[in-house]
Amino acid sequence: MYITESLHKEGGVTLRGWVQELRDLKKIKFIILRDKTGTIQAILKDEPEELSKAFASLGKEDYIEITGTLVNSMQAKLGKELVPNKIKIISKCEQPFPLDISGKIQNNPDTEIDWRFLQMRNPKVLKIFELQSEILRSMSSFLRKNGFTRINSSKLVGAATEGGTDYFELKYFDKKAYLAQSPQFYKEMALLSGLDRVFETGMVYRAEPHHTPRHICEYLSFDFEMVCDKLEHVLKMEEKMLKNLFISLNKNCSGCLSEYGITLEFPKKIPRVKFDAAKRIVEAMGVPTEEGDLTPAGEKALCEWAAKEKKSDFVFLTHFPYKHKVFYSKKAGKAALAFDLLYKGLEITSGGLREENYEKRKAQMIEKGLNPDGFDHLRFFKYGMPPHAGLGLGIERLTMQILGLKNVREATLTPRDPTRLTP
Repeated sequence: MYITESLHKEGGVTLRGWVQELRDLKKIKFIILRDKTGTIQAILKDEPEELSKAFASLGKEDYIEITGTLVNSMQAKLGKELVPNKIKIISKCEQPFPLDISGKIQNNPDTEIDWRFLQMRNPKVLKIFELQSEILRSMSSFLRKNGFTRINSSKLVGAATEGGTDYFELKYFDKKAYLAQSPQFYKEMALLSGLDRVFETGMVYRAEPHHTPRHICEYLSFDFEMVCDKLEHVLKMEEKMLKNLFISLNKNCSGCLSEYGITLEFPKKIPRVKFDAAKRIVEAMGVPTEEGDLTPAGEKALCEWAAKEKKSDFVFLTHFPYKHKVFYSKKAGKAALAFDLLYKGLEITSGGLREENYEKRKAQMIEKGLNPDGFDHLRFFKYGMPPHAGLGLGIERLTMQILGLKNVREATLTPRDPTRLTP
């Protein structure tokens, strides 16, 4: 039984949790017991010798079981406190504890990652991952209700999805293999089966030697692909999905949002800005841009513009120069019918229309300097591929931006970067 559940019970209860605090005032003793739902105070007064001995053997963060009676208390935070008649130590906690979980002392960031699963005993940290779980639940539920089928594809692939060099190569028996940079090709091939809308959640890998607050080498990607022939179709689908997400978070994660001082409001419509127009907006704000993309400072500037002019923390950035996009992007003159979704100054989604025509796709591979023979998925495009579009959304980045965290590693359970392979 969880602590919050017990508050609705009368009489005797048995609760398990960690010892958050011990206070011995001689004539009266207190135990603050914590589980994932909250804390409750156990009070010992004129206790028998057996309970006195049990109390004396307790240490902070021991995992214990208390059997007793709940009584009303005006002084207790929850309006009730527990009067024990039995205390059982289930598992002792070694001392000293490796890091502070009270929130009173600033830990070294590496120490927090080293001891992530103990750090999560801090309720504020635990709430990050509870909210992340709700993000996944809400978006998956929304897509299922809108005709999407979940698929699960391999993360061991025979060719680097995006081309380029940002991939992890490994030995696969007598062949070379790669960790998947994206489930892109599998999503597309699934559309040939008759499934016209698919989604997937899985880890993807980028061998990017960056040490920044926004980059990690392994992240959880939420992807979907759908049969359609206009870019606006996929933009609207993501917009509806995120609007539904904000409703879910406000309903089911209000405690977490309050803890982080966040008020979630979704715009009436996410503004759409073509890349050339975005460059002009950003440059007018005094922020330099690059030929084929916005800089991190440019992304922040465009979001500041959207917040001020369009009352939106989100902005769709569309129609990038094709020569700077991946080979499977659909062309529209010199532009790619591709987009990024920026949220509070950071890219959280990339997507677009894909080239479904076999000959055009093959030609675009060659144009990008790639060998079509190295891409097994291409053969499927000979057999009636429908026009389609899709996206990939970084769950850790979205979590970070929703809660206003400073580093994506704070929203990553077990971060992998160029220097870290543990825990």
